[in-house]
Amino acid sequence: MHGFKLLDKRFVKEVNAECYYFEHIKSGARLFKIAAQDANKTFSIAFKTTPENDYGTPHIMEHSVLNGSKHFPVKSPFDVLAKGSLNTFLNAMTGSDITIYPVASMNDKDYFNLMHVYLDAVFYPRIYDDPRILKQEGWHYELLSKDADVTYKGVVYNEMKGAFSSPTRELSYQVYKNLFPDSPYGFSSGGYPAAIPHLTYDSFINYHKKFYHPSNSYIYLYGDADFDKELEFIDNEYLSHFDKSGAVAEIPLQKPYKEIKKVAASYPLPEDSDAEDQTYLTMNWVAGSGANRALVMALHVLQEVLVGQESAPVRLALQEAGIGREVSGSVDDIKQNVFQIMVQNANAEDTDAFYNIVRSTLQDVVKNGLDKKAVEGSINRMEFHLREGDDAQKGLTYNFQALNGWFYAQDPFLSLEYEEPLREVKNALTSDYLESIIKKYLLDNPHTLLLTLKPEPGKEQKNNDAIAAECAAYKASLSEEQIKDLVTQTNELVEYQKKEDTPEALATIPMLSIKDINPKAEWWQAEKKTTADTKVLHYKTFANNVVYVNYYFDLRVVPQELIPYAALLSDVLAKLNTKNYAFGDLDKALKIHTGGFSAYLDDYLQDMDDGKLLPKLVVSTKAMNTKVDKLFELNSEIISNSIYSDKERLQAVLTRRQSRLDANVKNNGLGYARTRLESYYCNSGAFDELTRGASYYWFITDLVNDFDNQADIIVANLQKAASLLFNRENMIVSVTCAEQDMASFDKGMQQFAAALPSTPVTLNTWSFMHEKKNEGLLTASKVQYVLQGWDFKQLGYQWNGTMRVLNQILSRDYLQNTVRVLGGAYGGFSSFSPTGRVYFASYRDPNLKQTLDNFAATPRFLQDYDADESEMTRIIIGAISRMDRPLTPSEKGGIAARRYFENITRQQVQQERDAVIKATPKDIRDLQPMVTDILAQKAWCVYGNEDKIESQKSLFDNLVKLIR
Repeated sequence: MHGFKLLDKRFVKEVNAECYYFEHIKSGARLFKIAAQDANKTFSIAFKTTPENDYGTPHIMEHSVLNGSKHFPVKSPFDVLAKGSLNTFLNAMTGSDITIYPVASMNDKDYFNLMHVYLDAVFYPRIYDDPRILKQEGWHYELLSKDADVTYKGVVYNEMKGAFSSPTRELSYQVYKNLFPDSPYGFSSGGYPAAIPHLTYDSFINYHKKFYHPSNSYIYLYGDADFDKELEFIDNEYLSHFDKSGAVAEIPLQKPYKEIKKVAASYPLPEDSDAEDQTYLTMNWVAGSGANRALVMALHVLQEVLVGQESAPVRLALQEAGIGREVSGSVDDIKQNVFQIMVQNANAEDTDAFYNIVRSTLQDVVKNGLDKKAVEGSINRMEFHLREGDDAQKGLTYNFQALNGWFYAQDPFLSLEYEEPLREVKNALTSDYLESIIKKYLLDNPHTLLLTLKPEPGKEQKNNDAIAAECAAYKASLSEEQIKDLVTQTNELVEYQKKEDTPEALATIPMLSIKDINPKAEWWQAEKKTTADTKVLHYKTFANNVVYVNYYFDLRVVPQELIPYAALLSDVLAKLNTKNYAFGDLDKALKIHTGGFSAYLDDYLQDMDDGKLLPKLVVSTKAMNTKVDKLFELNSEIISNSIYSDKERLQAVLTRRQSRLDANVKNNGLGYARTRLESYYCNSGAFDELTRGASYYWFITDLVNDFDNQADIIVANLQKAASLLFNRENMIVSVTCAEQDMASFDKGMQQFAAALPSTPVTLNTWSFMHEKKNEGLLTASKVQYVLQGWDFKQLGYQWNGTMRVLNQILSRDYLQNTVRVLGGAYGGFSSFSPTGRVYFASYRDPNLKQTLDNFAATPRFLQDYDADESEMTRIIIGAISRMDRPLTPSEKGGIAARRYFENITRQQVQQERDAVIKATPKDIRDLQPMVTDILAQKAWCVYGNEDKIESQKSLFDNLVKLIR
């Protein structure tokens, strides 16, 4: 068919579709099609891209090919598409051995447009004609004037500085560097920041020539698009123009070690930080082939049974020995699997004990056997998620599944057809199948790495000084004429980045019309019922025999001073002993009988009014319809019978939670800065700060550090919060399932509700003190996250759907250009919410004041904003795309519940959509006064490098050391 030879065709029941595997005869390209009856069509093209050094060439290439191509000669077709396509997914990703370009859309015309642009990008990029693309996306020397300092700048350079600000990213780099010294896996495909400036233009171009040929490509199609049309287009427009090449990348096997390797490395902490309890300890094994799917499944089960479960033997042994605060495991199924056990918040002197405890525990497990109930629970949870299908981007999910077998065994069916390897793994329930894997791949395997990653206070400043010296030496090596040329090149690049695409160039990017937009807003509504004297919201839908249940407990029954304890309560639920279960047995029972249990805090705004905060403790669960009775039994046990007074268990859970928060606070600068900022001016922001922001991290850290003195208070406050919250009169329940499953739900609800007390409730009135603090959050981060915002409703403005269009313009045009393209940050964007909250943000940003200046200049951009009909259409389509996403049954049920709590009507949703579709440039200009007033509040919060923030401390009212 159209130059493709069919290699294999079969119905794959795991994806419920006919699947076709082709080779393109002339070019050697491979193509795999899942002909599913799914309107959310997916296309991707992947290349096996093995790194040859730490320069980040695969990653920089991923960025660069999306900066214009032969048929689409605009500066960034990707950004034009992101601004104005009905895509449901649009991105590109670089992995350790792969670069993949996936897109998805529910609109046929849009789907083929996206396919066209992406194929042109990878096969005919403008990088051959325009070296400025590498300078912008990768790196370049920047010198704005002859007397200025030379610096490194580039989008990927700053992205990777941000990525390597996380200790776990540095840990991963050191692990793979040492496990695979003779393999491409030993290099960072994303780029190690110090190495990126060694990438030359010639080696960059040669990399594309070597790896971006159809013979080295893997093309994937999913969904209900016309198959014949897909093949015809791909052949006619692209593959028929290439001849088969020998350029098929191979990944050599790393020869195994003859004995264990022991390595120590370091990561930065802020100057004067306490380095105690800040070390990471890991054991890592290279364990068999990623093409062995039964082995991969077995390793995932072992990770869960040995480390992940509440009563996992390695977890408990390390916990009892007092080594670290959190234990975790992972499996990376690349060509040679990597199995890892990691301890956080330990000390370097614990290394030998860590190694010995892990070894001895594994030996005991092999000798005495694994707990079969633990194994059953892990396999059941794996099987549940494989079969559930609650995934709105099925095409993308199947794509990544297929690539494992495709890459490592030339068989895309291999990793989709999970039934056979699952049956093999189930042998573990009646044999020593898993124990033999432990012995072979962990205990008797010399290809093992023991890595200690220690903190080094002040290391980041040393790194920065080294970079500054490197750049200074480079400048000193230049002649006066060369310095002049570098200034000219820098300014020419800035002018290039500022220059807008011509209308003629933009016209080459295919686009839809307003007529292609469905004018009718989708609406999901829950039916209100009463079961066991409890209000129930039923979202009726086909859910693949799964019943999703959420319990909503109103948090206003808790006095304001106990708000953080309510968050802690949600963290400890299902992790403690209960009246009838030890914590480990409870964990096993949940995995055997349910598809998941989680508890968290959420806040709703009734009528989108910040003065009408509706905070909830949400317990979210799911199970197959045949196990609904067991679901309610276990939920009741957790909610009604948890034992909070077991101080030893409580301390263990609390310590683990603190460790996870400590890791998160070092990795999620955007989230912590945004939550902190919003606490300055609104109730919902203040609530979020107390329950998931920096304040909550400090609260938990203080409890852990002073647990012996605080234990009685913690227990009393948890008991008080639970007794106030878990009351039938304080509960609303939502259920998402088919109508025929409601009988079993109703029966379970009767029993569940009967176990709860039913007493009148009193709702407290909370009063949050708001203060504009303008804080700089001091960290060892190599980059900044700059946040500025306010609540427009407090300034007298009301929400209108046009603000979605405004957000699209600012995020995809103004901030994208000023903060990312010109500023060198990885991202620049805004957010306008119907709640009134607005923020402007930069992500992995080398700058600080320059970004705030860019935010401040937004009104000037808006006051003269004008767009022709074509550009306005593109922007409107992009705004609609962000509103129209494929959703799972459980997500639709969640939206229906949220609309109930917030009093959102169908009419309001339709009015918002109408406003988006009818938006004009004048409507955008009319919003300029609002943006001016928001920015005039001068409220900002910055998470970033301590030296960078200290050097610009006049911008801040407070400098706060974040890590404790």
